[in-house]
Amino acid sequence: MSGTTAGYQGMEAVKNKQWEKAIPLLDKALEDSNSPAWLLARCQAHQQLKNYEQALDDACLAYHSAAERGSGNSRKQMIEAQYRRALVYYKMGRYADADCCAKWSMLLAEGRPAREDDGVEKNVDANGNYTVTWEDAVADTKGQPGQANGSKADILANATNATGSSNTGFESDWKRAYTLRSQILGMMRTTPEDHPGRKVTVTKVPPKPEKKVVKQPEPASTIELTDGDNEPAQPKPELPAPGSVPDEKMKSRVDYYQTNQTITISFFVKDVKKENLQVRMAPKQIQLSPLPRAVAPYVQPGDREATSTLLLAGEIDPSASRWTVTPRKIELTLQKATPGVKWATWGTEVIGPQDDDTADSSSSSSTPAPTATTTAAAPAPAPAASKPTAPVYPTSSRKGPKDWDTVSKEMGGDEEDANDVNYFFKQLYKGATPDQRRAMVKSFIESNGTALSTDWEDVKNRKVETVPPEGVEPKKWES
Repeated sequence: MSGTTAGYQGMEAVKNKQWEKAIPLLDKALEDSNSPAWLLARCQAHQQLKNYEQALDDACLAYHSAAERGSGNSRKQMIEAQYRRALVYYKMGRYADADCCAKWSMLLAEGRPAREDDGVEKNVDANGNYTVTWEDAVADTKGQPGQANGSKADILANATNATGSSNTGFESDWKRAYTLRSQILGMMRTTPEDHPGRKVTVTKVPPKPEKKVVKQPEPASTIELTDGDNEPAQPKPELPAPGSVPDEKMKSRVDYYQTNQTITISFFVKDVKKENLQVRMAPKQIQLSPLPRAVAPYVQPGDREATSTLLLAGEIDPSASRWTVTPRKIELTLQKATPGVKWATWGTEVIGPQDDDTADSSSSSSTPAPTATTTAAAPAPAPAASKPTAPVYPTSSRKGPKDWDTVSKEMGGDEEDANDVNYFFKQLYKGATPDQRRAMVKSFIESNGTALSTDWEDVKNRKVETVPPEGVEPKKWES
C-alpha cells in the first residue's frame, strides 16, 4: 500500500471515528510526507485515545509544516493546529496554556499575522498565574470576522480587507475556538489558585518536534516462491494464536427488553452469515455458532472462540422462541416459560460451548426457526393468581428494567395526575440529576422513543438502538 493510499484511508477512518484503525494508516502515510492534514488527523485520533503527548507533538509539527508550505490551505491548517493544541492542553488540565492557544487560533481566523507579538501569554500576575477570566473571554468579540456593523467605514474596510472584522472565510473556526475558551475558563473558575494549570508555559509559535520514524516490522527471513513466478510471494501476516485474546474482549454488546410474555435480546455482532449460523436453544441457555470476532480474526468455525453461550437469567420455552439475523446483530425473541414473571436481567455471555443436557442437538442453518428441546421439560407452573403483574417497559439500562408505575406512585401527586403519562415524565425529569437528564434525552431520541435510560455512564459512549415492541418493525421515515 502506498503512503498516499494509507493517508486517504487513515483520514476516512478518523472521519468514521475509528481511532485505533486510523493511527497505523497515518503512521505509514507520514513516513514519507509531513502532510499537515495527515498530522492533524493523527493528532485527533491520539487525543481521542488519550495519547496526549503524541497528539501535542502532531499538532505542533502540523503548525510548522503548514507554515513552511505556504499553500492556500496553510492558514486554515495553522488555525486548526492551534485549536488542537488548545484542546489537548485542556484535556491535560493545563488551562492557561489551553486558553492562550485557543486565543491564537481566533486571531489567525481574524486574519492577524501569524508571528505578531500579541502578548496573549503575558497576561499573568506577580505569582505567574493567568489573569484572563471567563467574563473577559465572553466579551472578547471585537475582532470576530464577518461582524461589521454596517457603517460606511466598516463597509470600506471589508471591501479592502483592512480590518480584522472582515469576512476572512474562517468564521466557523473562530466560533469554535471562542466556544472552547468559555469551557476552558469555566473550569478555571473552580481551579485552586496554586494549581499548575494556571501557569502559562506555551509560546505562540510552538517548538518544532522531531519527526518520529515508525519502524515497520521486518519481513520473515524465509520466503516461498510461487509456482511459475520469479518474484517471492508476500509473507502472510502473523495472526494471534488461539486463546491469546481474553474472553472479556471477545464478548459482544447486548441490549434487551421484555413484556409479560417474552424477552427480546439483541446480540450485537457484525457480518454473521445467516446461512451458516447455528442456534441451539435450551430452557436455560442459548448457543450461537459460528460467530466472527473482530478482535480475534483467526477464529474458525470449529474453534472454541467462534461460539458464544448465553446463560439466561430465567427459563424459556424453546419451541415457541424465534430468532432473526441482520448485518449488525442477532435478535432473539424468547417466550418466557412463566408468563408474567419479570426478569431482573437477561443473563450473561460465556465464550465457548457450555454443557447442558437439555440443549437441542439439532441446529438451524438456512432459515431462522425455533428449535425444540430433545428432552421432555416439566410443565411450566401456572402463574400466581394473586394480583396481576405490573407491565415492564423497554429499557437500555444495564441495571435492568423498572416498574414505572411504582415509580410514578412514589413521586406523589393525586391519582389522576399519576395516570397521566405527560405528568409522569415531567416529574421524572424534574427530579433527575443532570447526568440522568442527559441519559434520558439521549436514549429517548436515539431509540426513536422506544427506550428510556437514566444511566449516563451506560449510554454516553454508544448509540441507543431502536427496540420496538413485539410484532412491530421499525422503518425509516422516507420508507
